[in-house]
Amino acid sequence: MTYREIFDLKFKGGYSTQELLRLYPKEAAKVREVALLEIPTDLLKETVSEGKILEKILFLKRRLGQPAV
Repeated sequence: MTYREIFDLKFKGGYSTQELLRLYPKEAAKVREVALLEIPTDLLKETVSEGKILEKILFLKRRLGQPAV
């Protein structure tokens, strides 16, 4: 399953993170990363201490777009 598919299910399909984790347990890491896209970039930079994870999430925000929440 791609990040785009998870993004579409979460933000366009209305599935919660918990539902996606239950439906796709093998994609748990991707589901959690997509869930972090909801957090504003400034707050994300303050709270995520792991540099590689932060870079990946910021890349996903640029690539997939900002979720309309």
